[in-house]
Amino acid sequence: MAEATVPGHPNLIGFRLPDGTLSTDAAAPVGTVGYRARCGCGWVGASDYPAAEEGRWMATSEWGGHIRPILAATPPGWLLGRSDTLRDNVAELATAWPLQALGILAEVERWQRPLIERAVLAAREAGLSWAEIGNALGVSRQAAHERFRNAAPPKPPA
Repeated sequence: MAEATVPGHPNLIGFRLPDGTLSTDAAAPVGTVGYRARCGCGWVGASDYPAAEEGRWMATSEWGGHIRPILAATPPGWLLGRSDTLRDNVAELATAWPLQALGILAEVERWQRPLIERAVLAAREAGLSWAEIGNALGVSRQAAHERFRNAAPPKPPA
């Protein structure tokens, strides 16, 4: 499921061999003594699990802990597709009908800033840090804080 949702993050299983090496083969090699969670992004789980079906489930569960925050911050593909389509259509419109393109862009600008502020406020109310918000916006923690500090209340105490 997450493989299609988050490119570059497939759930992979590493196979611990008797000599201690971690095999990344697609299937368990003969002599596998344990499983280790890993991800296509390079992340590797913290511990080995028994070389039994339960161990495979435990490794998969650990990978789930790795992917959960990534899934929470990954925009839905269907919405990104619509955004790309809008961007491409407005770029084409700007060439043929620049005044129409300016009208569309002015409309987008009128609603996008309040929506960003609403999302930042919701993120802060949910206890997310400025670093997490900045990462989602593609800017630094400091840039996110400077831009939105007046739009969002302080993070609630832990």
